[in-house]
Order: sequence, then structure tokens, then C-alpha cells
Amino acid sequence: MSGYPIDDDDELDIRYDSNYDFTSTSIKNYSMDKPKNNFEDVDSENFGKSITITMPTENIDKLQYESVTKQMSFNTKIIQVIKNYLDWYSNTLLAIMSCIPKSIVTKAIGQLTEQHLSEFAQSAVNDLQEMSLMLHGEFSFSSFLDILNTWLRITQTSSRVDETRHEYKIVIRHDMGYKYSFLLKEVFRLVMKERFHKSFHHNMTENLILIRSAK
Repeated sequence: MSGYPIDDDDELDIRYDSNYDFTSTSIKNYSMDKPKNNFEDVDSENFGKSITITMPTENIDKLQYESVTKQMSFNTKIIQVIKNYLDWYSNTLLAIMSCIPKSIVTKAIGQLTEQHLSEFAQSAVNDLQEMSLMLHGEFSFSSFLDILNTWLRITQTSSRVDETRHEYKIVIRHDMGYKYSFLLKEVFRLVMKERFHKSFHHNMTENLILIRSAK
């Protein structure tokens, strides 16, 4: 494994300022000179092939409204919708996924002990492995990061997944309480440290978790 180890006993400063962007869910590559987003510039004139489609005016109006409120071009919004469908909804993932209101999940998890949450995390990792095999034909660290990035984008979770020369840094703001932070920490620990033997460190609050892993 390349990179440098991250000591589990090190203290991490989880403070962030009001300008910190939690809306980006793309894995970012940072050079020494200038940050660069892998998914930036998807609205370039040279991106892909031009096609003509017909859709109900009502759907066009809704997509145009959402593109304005999300401060993106209409073309980028269409690409995003298609990408979400191809990466997630068109697969058989729905057979093992279900939509439950956030408030119910928060209340249910709040009733569990940390031991129960650790056991639940192991079950979640098993599901992640199955999803990865269905989507990528393998369960690797890179496929795990790809599924994570897609999940964050689909659920519109406030987050950042950043990549530097030496490490990955994942920040997720879920607003679902300490127990949910603990559950996420256990999932990341089982995948990164136990499964792929990556150096792993975490810091968490009731509403936010920070994960750092050496590459």
C-alpha cells in the first residue's frame, strides 16, 4: 500500500467554516497546483453526442426549474438524470434497497446499542459487496468508492469525497444523530480497515462524520 499511515490516536480538527462546500459528491483529484474535479465541465460542447428528444412540457418545466435552483445548465441536469438512472435505478439494486423516511431511520437507530449497530454495519457491508458485484463484477476499494459517490449523489446527501496524493477524505453531514454517525463509522472501518487493510481514522459529531484513509 502506498502513501503514509494515519495514526488512529491522532486528533483531527473537524471544524469547518461557513464557506465549506458540502454539496459536492464527486471524488476530486487535487494536484499540487490547482484542484480539479473529475466531473467538472460535463456541459462542454465537446462532451458526448448531440441527440434530439421529445418530452412533455410539464417535465421540461420541472427540469428547467430544478436546473436553475441548483445553479446548473439544463443540459447538465439532463445528463445528471440519465447518469443517475444508468448508475443506480436501472440496475437490480432496487431488489435489495427500499425507501424509508429519514425520521423513522433516525428513531429506529437511536434505540440500538453500539454492539447492535456494529452487527448491523457488518450486514450493510455484505449488502455493499453484493451491490458492487452486481455493478462492477468485483468488490474492490475503488468500486466501494464509486458506489459511495453514487449513493451520495442519488440521496443528495451533503458531503465531500476528496482525493489527494496520499489519502482520501470523506465528509458526510447527515443530521441524523450520534448513533447514525457511529453506524457509518463502523461501515467505513469494516470496509477500509478490516477488508482492504487501509490506514483509517475518523472523527464524528451528532450530525457529521469525517473519514480519512491512506491510499
